[in-house]
Amino acid sequence: LGYSIYGITYHFTMGFMSGHEFRQAQTAIVSYYIDQQNNFSLLYETPIMGKPWVSILLEVPIYEWSVVGLSRLTGLPHVVAARCISAASFYLMLPAVYLLLGRLELPKPRRLLMLALLLTTPVYIYYSRAFLMDAMALMASVWFLLGFVRTMEERRWTWLVLTIVAGTAAALIKSAIWANWVLPAAAYGAWLLW
Repeated sequence: LGYSIYGITYHFTMGFMSGHEFRQAQTAIVSYYIDQQNNFSLLYETPIMGKPWVSILLEVPIYEWSVVGLSRLTGLPHVVAARCISAASFYLMLPAVYLLLGRLELPKPRRLLMLALLLTTPVYIYYSRAFLMDAMALMASVWFLLGFVRTMEERRWTWLVLTIVAGTAAALIKSAIWANWVLPAAAYGAWLLW
């Protein structure tokens, strides 16, 4: 956990990191124009493709709205607010991973070992400090899978509500990430029904 926190917060206030510069710049530009124009609609400006600047709905800007909201609430610059949201999303994903590993009947020490491996994986450290929505979409996707597994096993409304909310959020934030978590859910559901 200490290594992860150090890796994520190292040079926390610096500009963009190398890698995915276009995607980070695009997300930052969208956040900037949402904040500048106070435009929290689905018809947001994306001034990277040429005029007209609007009408390019690449994804629902939940992440960008969160960045602008945290920046306005705390006075943090957008890049720091974005990194805070990405890091918080990553750490909020970990309880769902722990509970999913429990469904596989792994003992607690092995579940903690798996969490330690996730915490020290460089790709997760990278995406947890980037100005990208990927960590938020991953968090929602993992909670979706946990909710789906528990819904199929227990048939409770609370788990179904979690599944619907988390799955919808993941699909709206970034459907490409969510699609990777739908496949194991579908396989597990088919196996249970069979």
